[in-house]
Amino acid sequence: MFGNTSFHRYSYSGLDPALACDVVYGGHFEHRLMSARHSNMTHQRLTSPDIVIESGSYDFPVVACGLMPLNMLCVGLVADGAESTRYNTSSIDDDEIQIYPPGAELLYHAGRSSRWITFVAPETTVQAAVIARTGRPFLMPKRDATSLRLPKGSRAHLVQLADDAFALGRTLESTGISEQLAACMFNGLLDTYAGYLGQAQLVDSKRMATAQQHLQLILACEHLALQNDSVSLDLDDVARRSGYSRRALEMIFNRTIGMPPGRWFMNIRLNEALRDLLTAKPGCQVIDVASRWGFRHFSRFAYQYRRTFGELPSETLQRAQR
Repeated sequence: MFGNTSFHRYSYSGLDPALACDVVYGGHFEHRLMSARHSNMTHQRLTSPDIVIESGSYDFPVVACGLMPLNMLCVGLVADGAESTRYNTSSIDDDEIQIYPPGAELLYHAGRSSRWITFVAPETTVQAAVIARTGRPFLMPKRDATSLRLPKGSRAHLVQLADDAFALGRTLESTGISEQLAACMFNGLLDTYAGYLGQAQLVDSKRMATAQQHLQLILACEHLALQNDSVSLDLDDVARRSGYSRRALEMIFNRTIGMPPGRWFMNIRLNEALRDLLTAKPGCQVIDVASRWGFRHFSRFAYQYRRTFGELPSETLQRAQR
């Protein structure tokens, strides 16, 4: 069960975190950079055939948006920076963890430095461990992510266990982890997570329902905004098509993600342009990338790009093509 265990550590700096998409095993995410501040990101992954534990740390504000693995259960927690981090527009309180059913959506938004940890395993494996610990199955959310409240100090315990596992993985990275040691480590992690899941309490259902409603609104508005082939956007039209007044829409965005909708949509387009420039093929022209993402005035695009990422788009392109 625990043969072929491996540890990997990946580091990203500057603008490269925008290209980090394989950060949750079996899922797919895009990172959006929010400011020109120098950025460093580290991703650690400790993998066995059945269980994966991962961690991602950022020393900068970031948004990560995507889908959890389609055939695995994910238990997540914010190890550092929870007070300034939201998931799916919901705040995160002390000793809360998050449960993500297979294929669940995630919008991770950290206003400053943060670190997350995920535990990924087949639902059948987790349920068997929970039943062994408690005598009853864990009641899984059917589709949407939700938060669970653990006994005081439990989240810190899970963080310490993960950090110990990563430290062991780094120590034995060159020689490999024996099957016996891997079995002891992963069985311990599984047993501990199962025990806490058996004790966990659902947080306020109204809070979760409101957060999910706001998440769907934001994602729907993103879709509407990107359908427009220009950065010039009629927010009144977006609000009307989403079923809200403009004032209500702006209030929800400001309260849940800390910025007005227009700025949020602009950041998405700028990050899409950034990714295109970072992965540009020979012959790529900055003006073509700008036009592809709705920027009709090149000077305005260059200004917005430099203000957000700290360099001109031409500088990004030149570095990517060296």
